[in-house]
Amino acid sequence: MKIGIIGAMEEEVTLLRDKIENRQTITIGGSEIYTGQLHGVDVALLKSGIGKVAAAMGATLLLERCQPDVIINTGSAGGPASTLKVGDIVVSDEARYHDADVTAFGYEYGQLPGCPAGFKADENWWPPQRAALALDLNAVRGLIVSGDAFINGSVGLAKIRHNFPQAIAVEMEATAIAHVCHNFKVPFVVVRAISDVADQQSHLSFEEFLAVAARQSTLMVENLVQNRHVAKSLSFALAALLLLAPAWLLAAPR
Repeated sequence: MKIGIIGAMEEEVTLLRDKIENRQTITIGGSEIYTGQLHGVDVALLKSGIGKVAAAMGATLLLERCQPDVIINTGSAGGPASTLKVGDIVVSDEARYHDADVTAFGYEYGQLPGCPAGFKADENWWPPQRAALALDLNAVRGLIVSGDAFINGSVGLAKIRHNFPQAIAVEMEATAIAHVCHNFKVPFVVVRAISDVADQQSHLSFEEFLAVAARQSTLMVENLVQNRHVAKSLSFALAALLLLAPAWLLAAPR
């Protein structure tokens, strides 16, 4: 099992990178990939750069060079609803573009030709609610929307709320990563933390609370990796037990 992790900015990857053991760095196409082990699990951590093109290119490079079994997109996000606060965790069940419009040809708003309207995240990688509670984090699962714009005003926010009233987070990379994963048939999940509420002052709160969001999302991603390592270890132990168990024990009535 190898886990790919993608963050756009230095602040979003530095905490995870510092914890990778036996770390090696690959620099390619303007992106940096850090490989090694995180809590005993093989990982490849990519710093992609900001925006959909950078994210899609980075995800493609990561999948081609490192061939991870799953990709986790981490980092910060804006909250389109005031019900979320800074530091809350948002987990994708689906990702959509909020800035794609081919509705003139009968597609749904946000849908591109040849693509589904939304990209479904792998539910096997949704963090369990108990994990968030154990970390004293509030986690919400739902739709995450992406576009090449930092939402910092009522007009852009109103448009997103109108087109995607169910959206729990807005950011600039996740759907492009999900799109690439869809094409490669590799599962993905987005695990981000709220850094700002998308309003007139969101650029100020983003700068102030980016570190908080990075820390919270890192905690959740680490927990995901650790749980996967524990599950893998338990499955190996069970397999070994079954191999070593005498035939009469396996045949014994239950």
